[in-house]
Amino acid sequence: MKFTLFAATLLASSGLVAPVFAQSPGPAPKTVEEACIFVAKSMLMVKDLKIGVVQSFPELSPPGARLTYSTNLDAKDTEVDEEIECQFDPDSQPLKVTRFCMDSTCYAIDSEDQEDRRRLLEVQALMARLK
Repeated sequence: MKFTLFAATLLASSGLVAPVFAQSPGPAPKTVEEACIFVAKSMLMVKDLKIGVVQSFPELSPPGARLTYSTNLDAKDTEVDEEIECQFDPDSQPLKVTRFCMDSTCYAIDSEDQEDRRRLLEVQALMARLK
């Protein structure tokens, strides 16, 4: 048992085996819709979402999107009823989220709640890792 733990630790620290929880960056979202979906997946810590209705406003300042989703990939269209709303920095490429709202909570740099501000910074950090 000790040898197995030692070997696993050695392999992980050598870079030969990546930890299971490591997040591999993918391509940066090109549209506000893609970016808002990325924000939702990041907050929910899921690989896939069933996306319902999408409304996108890239021409507004700040640009943004609103969409419905479900974590249940087999959900019927009437069950895709969770919502997220995202706003992005109009001058940033790649897109940088500046505010988003889920489950009646909004996450922004000016949020009164420290944890809400922290969640925004975490999602911004994840987006900054995308290439």
